[in-house]
Amino acid sequence: MRAAVLRQFASFALIGLANTAVYYAVYASLNIWLPYLAAHVIGYAVSVTGSFLLNSRLTLRTRPTWRAYARYPLSGAVNVVGSGILLHLAVSRLGMDENLAALAAGILVTPVSFLLARWAIVSGAAATERRRPPEGPVREGASRE
Repeated sequence: MRAAVLRQFASFALIGLANTAVYYAVYASLNIWLPYLAAHVIGYAVSVTGSFLLNSRLTLRTRPTWRAYARYPLSGAVNVVGSGILLHLAVSRLGMDENLAALAAGILVTPVSFLLARWAIVSGAAATERRRPPEGPVREGASRE
């Protein structure tokens, strides 16, 4: 089981790196024609959607669901807020270099973000499965609506 979780974490981290590159590419491309905030929002939406789909299929090997997609941004929010707090504390209290502090904060918060993303995807898929009607033949005279 530990090997599976380590594989999932490594996959999550690699997808996160690719996701960051996608965000910056979309943002840089759109910021030429659109205001900063619009380009940022579109880049973020594209990267979160791509990250969710890749992590659902490749990392956790499950089908993406709308419930999981609705829960998934929580992991990103925790990552941004947590790393921001750690970055601030490292720079203001410990006097660390900002770039080194940002790297350390990102590394420290990523495992928590991974656990939340995994929870969002797995629990969203499980909740959808519980609501799905049972598979199998429909009895004569009965309808499955």
